Amino acid sequence: MKITHFSNSFITVSSQGECIVCDPWVGKANASGWQSFPEFSALTLREHLADVRWVYLSHLHDDHFHPDTLKSCGLLDREFIIKRFQSPVLRERLKRLGITRIHEVDPFTVQRFGPFELSIFPQMTSNSSGLDDEVNYDLDTSVAFRANGKVFFNQVDNPLSVEDLTQLRDWMVKKFGYIDIACLMSGAASEYPYLFLGIDQASEKRRIVDNALNKLTIWLRLLAPSYYFPAGGTYLTPGWLSTYSENVAQPTFQEISESIKQKLPEVQPLALEGGYSIDMSIGRPEVSAQPELMPIEADLQTAIRSHSGDPYDYEVLVAPSYAGLVEMLETARENWLKKIIGDALHIMQSIRFEIYSELIGKGAKPDSAHLLGNFQLFQTSDKEAGDLIIHIDQRALYGCVSRRFVWNGVLGSLCLYERRPNRHYPTDFFSINFFTLPHGQKV
Repeated sequence: MKITHFSNSFITVSSQGECIVCDPWVGKANASGWQSFPEFSALTLREHLADVRWVYLSHLHDDHFHPDTLKSCGLLDREFIIKRFQSPVLRERLKRLGITRIHEVDPFTVQRFGPFELSIFPQMTSNSSGLDDEVNYDLDTSVAFRANGKVFFNQVDNPLSVEDLTQLRDWMVKKFGYIDIACLMSGAASEYPYLFLGIDQASEKRRIVDNALNKLTIWLRLLAPSYYFPAGGTYLTPGWLSTYSENVAQPTFQEISESIKQKLPEVQPLALEGGYSIDMSIGRPEVSAQPELMPIEADLQTAIRSHSGDPYDYEVLVAPSYAGLVEMLETARENWLKKIIGDALHIMQSIRFEIYSELIGKGAKPDSAHLLGNFQLFQTSDKEAGDLIIHIDQRALYGCVSRRFVWNGVLGSLCLYERRPNRHYPTDFFSINFFTLPHGQKV
């Protein structure tokens, strides 16, 4: 079994001349708030992926299910592997792309695809931090492969708790044997702290990175793989928001490697991102000295500078008049409240949108000259819970409320925030995904 890591969760797994590609993404995601990194030529990738037979998609976020990459890399005619989700959204979106061969795999089963035995594991909790959350999604998945007697576990973005991982490990050991190589997150792709104002972003980044390294140690000790490489949650911030990007809370590979070598010397950390491979099929696994495919840009700071002038997708939209937008927001709030009440969700904070004709900022505050007004989504009676303030461009807000964009992506990359006090309530934040016009209502 040979594993190659390009960027983010974009990985290929090969054995006996057959190949599965996982979560291929190059270019922009999250309404152009993210840019994949390292950067690869789509044309060169198309040639490199010509022999791929299967495409595994972990979930429908567009840094994993990315239609433009599937098209540019010539993958629409391959066989697709997804979990059998409670909601068929991903399957139906694949069908709309003209994809006809879709394998839906039930979780915790073993399916054979050529030389691979494959199992998919569902999202079991909504966050891995143990925070109370009443909005649970059947969204993310993880996957395990066995080929040539070797076992590879790929967590992807699945927010698995220690209890979840213990269950998965026991199941994999029973069905597949012990894990030889694991790919785990080393810090979530998150808007916190780099898009949050009024906090010490640098110290919060350090705290989060240290926590991520400690959590990674616990996970690796539990799974006990011989090899580990970090994947998932890697991207760069394009456009004017790149001025905040130095505080994206992702540990460097050097930090990861030093932590593992100090605490778990029996686990070998690998730097595969950028097109490098490990070949597990030979007697002593061998890591490639050169990338399988050369990136067109592999220096992060150079890439950030080259994309700092990129536009965001919402910039092409023409928002209605401010009065018309507020009327639309009031209708969307009624729709949001129906969901909140119907699902008996408990919203803790006051949630307020600060709306700008053009959201521009550098440092502590957005440019108030462009402020149009504010919209109160929810007013709390709990003074201790405080306020969540979301600074947003009117075009992005219009795009999300009218369902042109997905809230999850815009919230994760294209807004600025204030929290008073600085405390995260997952239910409050995740509930904003329901702040849209009702299905079928025309704008």
